This record gives sequence, structure tokens and C-alpha cells, in this order.
Amino acid sequence: MKNQIIESIKEGILLSPDLTELQLFPTQTLEEKRRVEIIQSNLVEDNSKKSIKNFISLYNTRFLSLQSILKQRQELNSMNSIRRVKEMDEKSKVSFIGMVLDKAITKNNNIIFTLEDQTGIIKCIVTKNNKEAFNIAKETSFDEVIGVSGSKGKGVVFINSIIMPDVPLNKELKKAPLDEAAVFIGDLHAGAHAFLKKNFENLLSWISGETGSVEQKERARKIKYLFILGDLVEGVGIFPGQEKDLEIKDIYEQFNLVSNYLKKIPEHINVIICAGNHDPVRIAEPQPKIPRKFLEEIYDKPNMFFIQNPSLINIAKTETFPGFNILIYHGYSFPYYASNIEGIRMAGGLEAIESVMIYLLKRRHLAPAHGSTKYHMGYNKDPLVIRTVPDFFVTGHIHRATIKNYRNITLLNTSCWVSQTDYQEKRGLMPEPNKAIYVNLKTRNTKLLNF
Repeated sequence: MKNQIIESIKEGILLSPDLTELQLFPTQTLEEKRRVEIIQSNLVEDNSKKSIKNFISLYNTRFLSLQSILKQRQELNSMNSIRRVKEMDEKSKVSFIGMVLDKAITKNNNIIFTLEDQTGIIKCIVTKNNKEAFNIAKETSFDEVIGVSGSKGKGVVFINSIIMPDVPLNKELKKAPLDEAAVFIGDLHAGAHAFLKKNFENLLSWISGETGSVEQKERARKIKYLFILGDLVEGVGIFPGQEKDLEIKDIYEQFNLVSNYLKKIPEHINVIICAGNHDPVRIAEPQPKIPRKFLEEIYDKPNMFFIQNPSLINIAKTETFPGFNILIYHGYSFPYYASNIEGIRMAGGLEAIESVMIYLLKRRHLAPAHGSTKYHMGYNKDPLVIRTVPDFFVTGHIHRATIKNYRNITLLNTSCWVSQTDYQEKRGLMPEPNKAIYVNLKTRNTKLLNF
């Protein structure tokens, strides 16, 4: 974003004057402090034994959710079911919505889709001469739900255009009425030899108003929300040979270290914490919140909010302002798209993580291709569908700090607090550690702060 500023806050750099005239953390009422709403009540978990019916049901709910979004598109206002399209005469103009069952390249280098809905299956061809549709088709992954318009052929549909669910072009760029700020971090990996303890302590000292120039302490004073995007600890048994990377080999001791750190955060700051793939919860998404037993000392503190991954959170709501909807996702599906989608791979893969984030927003799903992440089937709706258009889309996992904008949605990928390990080097992950993303909610200005 144009207003991104990189600023260093480190011990020895900010030997600042005392804030004798500045009240660091003014007294607030409980209502003023706690404007955090966790929006996930529509997801009802069922832990009964699963069968193929659960798998089918999950994909049916996904199809119906994305179909309802696509139906709002003008290009599809006369859409039909696939069964009805198959009954139509040749050369008829058609439009319909389908899920990508298969995709292949013909001998003439055209793309052929097999699309399905709840009424049937049909073949569709996108010719290489139709550059706009062809380029979209090249980037389309299995199991996406798309809209198509074209003409009926003999047993096939020739596609003229492909319509993605996407987010609206004219989304409002909301700004809060109060002069408040939010900070976004992730991937602490406490307990690892590579955990950058001193740098993380510098962050906590600044948030607590103990270090920084007058201007930087004033900035810290405005913080009302701190988001931690998963992987609080390095974990145990996450990958083969991990033991050699661990300074603390007991998972409870790793969380004890985290707990001691989080206790230092002033209570006027709301701390929103989701799990990541290194934390002691299931890998299958959605991941439940981190269990109480690991963070017993801080679990019931009024400023601590533990959420599932992914989650939709609303913050900063007032009587006259609807607040910001913040979509939180740790990002376990990201490496799949960085490797398998040519356009993303050519843009830099995981080093261009904003390309992955935009790709998923266009599809209104956090992991559309089966196999791009692990799924938990025990929900009455597909929990990875992006039903509500967020104001912020915030992720982690990749260990790189990114600030971008897409259709007035602020895209943030958080930094990490761990140096590169041998395992990360083998996977091609080049971390950008010790950075926090600071967002002034009144102006929507963002700053990338180095610690």
C-alpha cells in the first residue's frame, strides 16, 4: 500500500525521553475495551463417525453457498441447470454454474472442462483464441465453483466467458471513527532454538509503552487489538528429526514460555489468538482453538480471545460504525497454490503470497482444490467458504511480511519470530523475521515495524 512505512524499533536505537505529559494507557470502560465479536456461530461441529455421505454433503453445501454468490452476477441472470442445458438445442446461448470435476488440454491446446451441478455433468471447451477466458481457465483448479456462459454445441458447451464468485469491485473502504490501532503478528515458534527471543521481547516492551520515541509511544498507546496468527510454539513431533531444532522439548513448557510473554501485554489490549499447524490441535481445518490446558494462566483473562482457524472476527464496532470484519486464516493451503498454479508460481510462489491470497478471494474459498489442505467433515456448512466479504484478510504460515490491497480489502501476511531452519531451507522458505504490521483503524494507514 502507498502508505506503508518500514520503521525499526530495537534496543539501542530508541533511547527515548520519558513521556511525562502523555498518559500511556487511559482508563476505559469495559464496553470501550472489549469490542471483539467472534462470528462463527453458523458452524456446528458433529463428531460422530463419518461416511462418504458426509463428504458429499460438505461439497453440496459448498456448491450451494458459492452458487448463491454467483447468482447475483448479471452475466448469470438467465442461468439454467446443467440438466436443462443438455436438453437445449445446438447454437443456443447458455449460462450455468458448475463445479470443476475435471480439466484437460486437448490435442489442439484448448482446455476442456467437465463441470457438474446437482442435476448432471457436462463437457465444456475454452479455445485458446478466446484469450480472456483461456487465461482464467488455465488458472482454474479442481473443485472450484464457477459460472460460464457460451453456446451449446453437440454434446458440449463452447465457453465464451468464465465468471468467478470474487468480491465486489465497489466495496467500501471503511475507516473507524475512533483513533485506534491493531497490530498483527504470527508464527512465534517458541521453544525452538531458532526462536528470536530478544526481538520478541523488544516487541512486547514497545507494546507495553516501555521503549520507543515519543511518537512511537504515542503509536503504542493507540493499540487496542493484537492478532496472533498461529504457531505460537514450535511443537513436538511436527516433522521427522525436529528434536534437534528444539530448545524446549516439552509442549507444556513451550506454552509456559508463551504464557509468561502474553501476561506482559497490557489488559486494555484485546489479544486474538488462532492456532496453526505447529500448535497442539488437529491439522484438519477448521482447527479448534488452542485448548485451555496449555494456557491455563491466561485463558480466562478478559482481554484474551481464543478462536478457531479460520475465523471471521468483527472489531471496533460502535453505535454508529459497523466495525471491521477480519478474516483470519493461518494459511496451510498456501504452498499448494504457490506450487500448482502457474501464474502464482511465475510471480514468485510463496514469495508473492499476495498472489495466493487474491487467488482465493476470487474463488471465495480458502482451499478450493481437494487435497490443498486437510478437511474435517463434521460441519453443517463448508467452513472454508468466504461467505462474508472481509475488510481485512490476514494470514500467516509463510513467515513473510506482506501488505497489499485488493478491491479495498487489506491483505496482510504476518512475519515470524524465528530464523531460518534447515527444514525451512529444504522447503524453500526464506523467512522475514521480527516484523509487526501496525494498522491505524481511523486512517487505514499501515506500517511495517522492525524489531
